[in-house]
Amino acid sequence: ALPKILSQTAPAFCMGSCSFVVEKSKESTARVVVWREIGVQRSYTMESTLCGCDQGKYKGLQIGTRELEEMGAKFCVGLLRLKRMASPLEYNLPSSLLDIENELIDPSCKVT
Repeated sequence: ALPKILSQTAPAFCMGSCSFVVEKSKESTARVVVWREIGVQRSYTMESTLCGCDQGKYKGLQIGTRELEEMGAKFCVGLLRLKRMASPLEYNLPSSLLDIENELIDPSCKVT
């Protein structure tokens, strides 16, 4: 669910570049170890680049601090949405936080 949320809200996130298969070469990574040994159902690794993107609105551009901060903000909003989806009746937020969430999702929002 989290990758799908990010693909809908974060312009630097590409669902097509995601792999949910546990390859032999990845068996010793923290993501796989946490899943296998501790039983965490949804353990992810998010990778980034400093070279640039080959898709989306950042295609052909270098990734900088602003884009990384934007991705971090979208990630936090994604976690908030995931929590609300998991327990909608238990999770009531003050309207001010909902306004912040909407501002972060708005594609014209500038991260400073």
